[in-house]
Amino acid sequence: TEVIKTAYEDTLTSKETILAYASIENMHSTLPDYFPEYYKRRTDKKIHIRAIFPDTPAARERTVFNIEEDRSTYLVPKDRYGFSPEINIYDNKIVFMSLVEKFALVIESAELADALKKTFELSWEGARKINDTQNEK
Repeated sequence: TEVIKTAYEDTLTSKETILAYASIENMHSTLPDYFPEYYKRRTDKKIHIRAIFPDTPAARERTVFNIEEDRSTYLVPKDRYGFSPEINIYDNKIVFMSLVEKFALVIESAELADALKKTFELSWEGARKINDTQNEK
C-alpha cells in the first residue's frame, strides 16, 4: 500500500482541480487511517476535487462532507456504473490505482491527460443528467 500512498501524495502537488473516478469503500478499506488526514491536507492546499462515485452507503456518507472537504460529487447507480479502480486526472498526469490488486501507475503526458479530462467531462455531464433525473422523482 506504500505505492498507493505515494500516488495519493502526488495528487497533493496538483495545481488544478483533480478529476476523479473513485470507490469510497475501496479507498477507506485499503488505507483506513490515511484519508482523514489526506482530506484535510488537500483542503488546506486549496485543491478542489470533482469526483464520480458509485452510489453506495459509504459514498453517500462521504458526500455529507463535500463542502468541508472541498469536493464536488455525483453518485452514479452502482448496478450499472460500479467500478473499483480509482483514476485521478490533474495537471499533465493520470493516476490509475487498483486498490484491490494494490498497485498504482502514474502517467505523465499532457496529451493523454487532456484526452482523459475531456472524457471525464463527458462522464460528469452524464452523471449530472442521472442525478437530475433521480431528483425529479
